[in-house]
Amino acid sequence: MKFNNPEELSLYFKKSIERESKAEIDELTKEISGMTEEARKLFQKELEEEKLDILAAKARDIFKQYQEDLSVKQRTLDLLVMEKRMHLIDELFLELRKRIEAFRLTKDYHKWFQKKLSRYNIKDFETIEINEMDKFLVPSGLDIIMNPQIKAGFILHSKNLSAVVVETISSNLEEARKHFYQEANWFSE
Repeated sequence: MKFNNPEELSLYFKKSIERESKAEIDELTKEISGMTEEARKLFQKELEEEKLDILAAKARDIFKQYQEDLSVKQRTLDLLVMEKRMHLIDELFLELRKRIEAFRLTKDYHKWFQKKLSRYNIKDFETIEINEMDKFLVPSGLDIIMNPQIKAGFILHSKNLSAVVVETISSNLEEARKHFYQEANWFSE
């Protein structure tokens, strides 16, 4: 998986969270189905026991209560599903951050850093912001600003300060998270 591809990250997260939340949704759906059957039996019993003039009023009351109970259960289900999805999203992004930290310690990270840096004409830039652990990856000719907030990647500042390039995994991860929230349509279902 490419960490800087919002579409792949969005697809990965959507599939993972849907898989995890499906079991809980199924269980709550069974409970609602059981409540529906129970409410129907209660309704039929009331119809058999009451006279026609009282029956109409009772039927309205039972149906109204059933609808209210069903509405409460549905809202509870919606809130539980939303909470579970939010929890799973947080867990997935936390796991992704851990993987990024592990990736940072590999030789592949050094290749990734150099590949990202090679996309730019270094002569157009004066300063680079990096994590202290990346000092040895910076080519000569650039002033270095140590930024402990940068977990992986860099920020380039141009000589005339008219351009800034942000190539940090954290910024890409935040963009992916925002994209996921906007495109997943989980919170409007």
